[in-house]
Amino acid sequence: MNAPSLFRATDIAVFAVSLANRLRVQGVGVGLASIERFSEAFSCCQPTDMASLYWVAKTCLVHDRNDLDAFDAVFAEVFDDQSLAVSRGLNNTPRTTVRSAGTVAARSVPDNGFNLARGRNNSLRAAEILDNQSVVEDIADTALPELLPSAIAAMADTPFDQLNADDLTILGTWLEEVLVDFPQRLSRRARASAKGRRVDLRATLLAARATAGEPLRLYRRTPRLKPRNIVVLADVSGSMESFTRIYLYLLRSLVVGGNAEVFTFATRLRRVTVALRDKDPATAIDRLTNEVQDRFSGTRIAASVKELLCSPVWSNTVRGSVVLIASDGWDVDTPVELARRMQYLQRSAQRIIWVNPRSACEDYEPLVGGMEAALPYVDFFLSGHSLNAMRQVLASITTESPHLC
Repeated sequence: MNAPSLFRATDIAVFAVSLANRLRVQGVGVGLASIERFSEAFSCCQPTDMASLYWVAKTCLVHDRNDLDAFDAVFAEVFDDQSLAVSRGLNNTPRTTVRSAGTVAARSVPDNGFNLARGRNNSLRAAEILDNQSVVEDIADTALPELLPSAIAAMADTPFDQLNADDLTILGTWLEEVLVDFPQRLSRRARASAKGRRVDLRATLLAARATAGEPLRLYRRTPRLKPRNIVVLADVSGSMESFTRIYLYLLRSLVVGGNAEVFTFATRLRRVTVALRDKDPATAIDRLTNEVQDRFSGTRIAASVKELLCSPVWSNTVRGSVVLIASDGWDVDTPVELARRMQYLQRSAQRIIWVNPRSACEDYEPLVGGMEAALPYVDFFLSGHSLNAMRQVLASITTESPHLC
């Protein structure tokens, strides 16, 4: 893992300009190109101690050997009078142990280095350069957090049932952040557009009143886009216990961002959309876990789909929507009954996506009666057992396939 930069959450361009102004006051000629070069070098090198910061700044901002002493004086005045001694004797730099997310790493840092958090008098000059932003912490005493992209990349191919609760929370939070695109459909309303195919007669005639009734310009319009409904049926029976929690994070992101309607089923259907709208993801998941009373019991897929389609309130949400079913296909109802309900569901929905984590096995075959009966009416059959597999699920939800429109 890369060592942390000295200036985290800081505008590097502002810092570079401030330092350049200090040098100009002391007679060091620093041009705009040098400031730009220093900003780019700072982003690439990411100095982790005073020694590396000193050499990056000196290389980029000083171009005349006569300005070396002036630069050293400004650098010492701004940061610390003793920091330059470290830069001149890099071989004698002590090694300080830093803990990062449980990992111990040895890093070279100066004894009296960049230490704004300790409140030293000389360090206040550095705070003035950063516009009074306390952005640098004590490196030796700070527990550095694990970078989220690195943690996610390490678990990209690991099945969800092999991860602990903390790992699932990290992945669930990432899913809520990346899922920002949702399916859309054409509405009956139109909006003004220069590239529209239809002529807006009302706007054209109103404009023609200013030109003696001659329509010199044709105004056009195009249909508006509106969000497509998303309906999710999640299996919370005992056979799906190891995948339920991460799937609930996905369902919550669909509810918060896409106004999806989410139902859980085991022995009966239950609407859980309201329970997933809590601001805190962990609170929402725990609340939902407590509310679902038939969690980790038997599975009745056909009866649950029938209850949704026959509901006088929620049956209209299925028409023209994207239906996502997360289940392994184990069903106590007869396959004939499930096939009937899936056939009716296919006629009402725009497309059906079935996520079965058991299908990730290389020798998987839909030998379960319920899964075999439902497959002919499914548009996308995905595994969704890991993070990389979950990307395919997200793509099938957000992408409008031409042959399915």
